[in-house]
Amino acid sequence: MTRRILLAEDNQQLARGISDLLTRRGCLVEHHADGISALKAIAAQPPDLLLLDLNLPGLHGFDLLSKLRRSPRTRQLPVVILSGSYRGEKYQQLARQLGVHDYLEKPFKAEALLQAVSRALPEPMAAPAAAPPRPFAQHLRTAFLKNFSGQLRLTAAETTHLLTFANGIPLDLQPGFRHHDFAAFLASGKLLNADEERYFRERAGGRHLFLVQIGCFDSDALAQAELEYLEQELLTAFALLRTGAEWLAVPQLKLKQPTRLNVPQLFHDGYRRHLGSAGDHLIERYRSHYIASGDNFYRYINFLRLDDAECTLLPRLDGRQRLGELLGDGASLAPLFLTLTSLNMLAFTAEPGRAAEPGDLPVRTLFNMVEEEFTVEVEDSLESFAELADTDAEMVEAIAGLAGTEVGSSVSGNDDLAQEVRLMAKSLEGQNHYQVFGIKPAKFSIDLLKERYFAVTRKFGPDILMQLGGEEALLVEKILATVANAYDTLSDVVKKERYDERLGSDQVGLGREGDDRFQAEVQAESGKVFIEMEEWDSAEKALQEAVNFDPDNGDYLASLAWAIYRNPKYAASQAMRTKARQMLNKAVTLDRQPQAFAYKGWLLFEAGQESLAEAEFSKALKLDARHPLARKGLRAIQERREQQKKGLFRRMFS
Repeated sequence: MTRRILLAEDNQQLARGISDLLTRRGCLVEHHADGISALKAIAAQPPDLLLLDLNLPGLHGFDLLSKLRRSPRTRQLPVVILSGSYRGEKYQQLARQLGVHDYLEKPFKAEALLQAVSRALPEPMAAPAAAPPRPFAQHLRTAFLKNFSGQLRLTAAETTHLLTFANGIPLDLQPGFRHHDFAAFLASGKLLNADEERYFRERAGGRHLFLVQIGCFDSDALAQAELEYLEQELLTAFALLRTGAEWLAVPQLKLKQPTRLNVPQLFHDGYRRHLGSAGDHLIERYRSHYIASGDNFYRYINFLRLDDAECTLLPRLDGRQRLGELLGDGASLAPLFLTLTSLNMLAFTAEPGRAAEPGDLPVRTLFNMVEEEFTVEVEDSLESFAELADTDAEMVEAIAGLAGTEVGSSVSGNDDLAQEVRLMAKSLEGQNHYQVFGIKPAKFSIDLLKERYFAVTRKFGPDILMQLGGEEALLVEKILATVANAYDTLSDVVKKERYDERLGSDQVGLGREGDDRFQAEVQAESGKVFIEMEEWDSAEKALQEAVNFDPDNGDYLASLAWAIYRNPKYAASQAMRTKARQMLNKAVTLDRQPQAFAYKGWLLFEAGQESLAEAEFSKALKLDARHPLARKGLRAIQERREQQKKGLFRRMFS
């Protein structure tokens, strides 16, 4: 017999977790987020059990309970209270006087809730049905697209693994698939010696912050290593053909260390490593269908890091070409195809169709195809892959279950991310190349350097830049430039040898402030010459090198911004023009150079903001009364105003 449970809870995330938990136990859960709607629903049809939060909007939980006890229809209704605000014996005693079966104080464990519900219901609930054995990718896809929060118990090769999710993002895995735990992963890379590993397990209780305390890692390096461990373990899981699974929704997650993971990219990397024959089967099966970008295309495309060949494929997903024409032999592009299909980013039709459009999603930039326009129409006849796919077992196993599911949204903590960027940028100030990567010169190795370098570039990839703007976006560029410069030096034997000599000497480099500063000056002067010659590509390349060497030089930044802004190839790219404006704004705060004010004035003038442009030109002339670009700008403003006056007079007397 199906039991009907009414849940009155205003915390949406907690309500979802409780609903999923009880639904898997065979209960029918009806959720209401305020006291008034809950009371109306109970009056219309009393449930078998009421799960009641006390601090409800509209009607307080105690008031709702009092009204229920005054009615003959609901006087005996079983009630379990879930409260985070009202703690202690006096509230529990009051609840018991009103006939409450159990009183759970938040946070509570899932098992405690299940026991309370079982005690309140006259018949025990059914045990949760285990999900059938399927490829790991299918379980991951289900959790991601359904925005699942809780734990997934996976069984593979007689070992049980507990994978924890928050809003569809994997956060924690115990034990791992390849390495038993984080300590084993570090030891395999010789980042932890035997004594440290033993102490980490036996005395520190596996607490990750212990590694910072003893100086194995700084805080940023530890976070990068944790992310690398989780990502590598989950990529290993993509090779598992079948895993049993049990879904465990938990109201309160308790984690040793939360970690941010790019799940769409995880799918892409997983299919690159473990494609198998399933990809070939699907390509052959749908080779004759027309292919277009689908419903979720704009939701996830900016999270992927694609190579040049893959980027050239995306603009062709317009519904006018067949899959076989796009993929050719399918070998190199098959992982991308499987990734897009798994995340419901593609749609197929038997006849030519149209690509999806962003709808109400305010897309600013598409990182994998910056210069493409995606303002296309949608035809109602376009079918999703889920509508075309058969439900046979071969299809389910091939690409991890591509049946359509409702996709939830996930909001990242942009404030936390911005703070993280600022802290890392601050931590890199004044650091030498070894300190940038947290490597001691005596323990240097190329493999360790590569590991740390790619960890940083993955951490601050396009998906991070998409979430940031303004100063934080520029700080990410500064971080990447600093890391790239350090990596370029340490990965080259000759450059590293010279750098090591400079680190050990009192007088650095060429008697100036350093070889890097000298190289920056050389590149900057070359770039400025290219600007005068209007060779914008060469100017941008040289000035970018100068900025990489000296990222806080306002003069270099301003010139680079001007080269980007004036380059005709970026004329249609709003993203690059925005980047140029941001660079100029930073340049004038770093260094009051007349050139920077003049460049900024021209950007404002061409945007039609004459008064603001005039102010910037005036600032440039105060620093250099004969600055040619600023003087030219003021003349242009005057000429435009004269033309406007003439036009006004013509309209007045025509």
